[in-house]
Amino acid sequence: MREIGHIGRIGACAALLAAAFACAPASVGAEIRPADPIVITGADAPSLLGAAPNAILAFRRTAAGTWEQIPVQVDERAVVSLKKVYGDTSNATDVTALEYTDPGTFTGPDPHPSLDANDEIALMARDSGERYVVSGDPTGTLGTGLELRVTDPLDSSSLGYVYLYRGDGSRDPGAGHSYVTYDFGLVSGDYKSTYRRGVGDSPNGPNPENTSVTTPYYADHFSDRWVQDGIQITIPGSSGVDILDRHKNLFAPGVCGRSEDTFSAAEGAFIVNKNGPVRAIRGYLGANSGPYTQRVEIFYDRRQDIRTNLRVHQIGMVMDFFDYSPAASGMTYRNALNPGGVTIDGIPDTVTAGPALYEQVSGPQGGMSIISGIDTDMPVTLSSYYLDDSTPSVTQCTGDSAAYGSSGSYITAGIDNTDPRLTPAGHHLTSDRILYFEPPTIGPDQAQARAAQIAYPLRVTEGTPPAPKRKPRIRVRRYGRARIFLTGTICPGGGSRPVAKLQRRARNRAFPSIRRLRLTKGKACWRFKARVARRTAAYRVSVAGNSDILRQTSRTIAVRRPRRR
Repeated sequence: MREIGHIGRIGACAALLAAAFACAPASVGAEIRPADPIVITGADAPSLLGAAPNAILAFRRTAAGTWEQIPVQVDERAVVSLKKVYGDTSNATDVTALEYTDPGTFTGPDPHPSLDANDEIALMARDSGERYVVSGDPTGTLGTGLELRVTDPLDSSSLGYVYLYRGDGSRDPGAGHSYVTYDFGLVSGDYKSTYRRGVGDSPNGPNPENTSVTTPYYADHFSDRWVQDGIQITIPGSSGVDILDRHKNLFAPGVCGRSEDTFSAAEGAFIVNKNGPVRAIRGYLGANSGPYTQRVEIFYDRRQDIRTNLRVHQIGMVMDFFDYSPAASGMTYRNALNPGGVTIDGIPDTVTAGPALYEQVSGPQGGMSIISGIDTDMPVTLSSYYLDDSTPSVTQCTGDSAAYGSSGSYITAGIDNTDPRLTPAGHHLTSDRILYFEPPTIGPDQAQARAAQIAYPLRVTEGTPPAPKRKPRIRVRRYGRARIFLTGTICPGGGSRPVAKLQRRARNRAFPSIRRLRLTKGKACWRFKARVARRTAAYRVSVAGNSDILRQTSRTIAVRRPRRR
């Protein structure tokens, strides 16, 4: 069994919070975590290794008992040189990392063009269905499929199945769907020929963009590599206004020497820009004196994952926060330390600072739950940041001059060298922020539930689809005169014990059950013997499988009352 999810390292407090939600009741048949993905690697699907990425297909069972194709996406990865990502051919010290590949950037395509062990296969959990038992595989597929059994550790009633197959080329892996639209709009034109990477004869940035991410639930906008300057929550019931001024990165409040603007204006490059049927991926490198510091953003239709890998010399402190726009006025900001919340209105508030497992903003503009965590081997001091002031005394280094609900994480001390090229090396720090786009009326309970979901990711078990159910053969005969018995056998006898019931025809010609038969196990079949009344009647033996190999069947026999001598 393998746990599925992008982060599972949000601290012991998250585990305690998640435990409070374990085994929470849920309605049977409800969608499994509609916002969350299922992500496995090629190593988890050995029967599909070697297949072309665009030949992997996914299916589920419908209520009518037929195959239905669902969207699936294969994202190729490889251990690559980060110098190569820059297009750097110098003798500079190199760093390698497992990255998403992209023929449209200098990262290039995966050197193994078929599905290999480190590639990822992504689906949405809500697309899973019931377990499928039917004769025959889906049309347009080759060979035996792979069964994925999906369970939610927080909800024992949630269970779903997905089936992966190799396709014969006649079907689209996206099944006609595109959950996310990612439009990478580089103002200068073609990436490889015009992007200012700051290496060799290529000058430093900036590299203006007009890039958008659009789903039915939200829309993002980027104006440069590190510059996200727009979020619209478009879930039904929300106003859809742009609530974000900037996603900001600073060393400390008012310290403007380093920011998302200076990162974008220095050397840097894109690792990947990909738009697929299930998700979009945006990954990039370069943050001033941390040229190998990187961020990868993965966009699902109801969720955005932001992962930042810090690779830089000792810096002491760093901030990662959202500064909202005046259009966010009237929304409520809350976090794990301040569940009651404060109103975003440009008027200063007193908010308790400290490590906050979750944050949330909600109002007529829509709702957003933010789950954060870090993974590091350093004893850093983690806190939070909040400033709501339309005329702040603290210099706003980027974006507009106001601070509306500026909030996020703040590491105030303890960041030693994380650049593997420098000495002493060996430290690492990775931060994750998971954004869920929600209805306007959400409250702290929803944010706590989201934190529990991240702490306890979906689990998946891989297997092969079950064999088709077979109809058992039933042989029935009677014997005796003083007593009348029905005896017979039920074949095949594999699997667990079936359920056999003796039924007698009623006056309305229906066959109600009169008792359950006792079965004894033979070599290949189950045997039964049942005494019946000394009168003329029609009896039926009905069998239903308790296992996956038997399905409902029946056999009828007429019994006549013996004549008197």
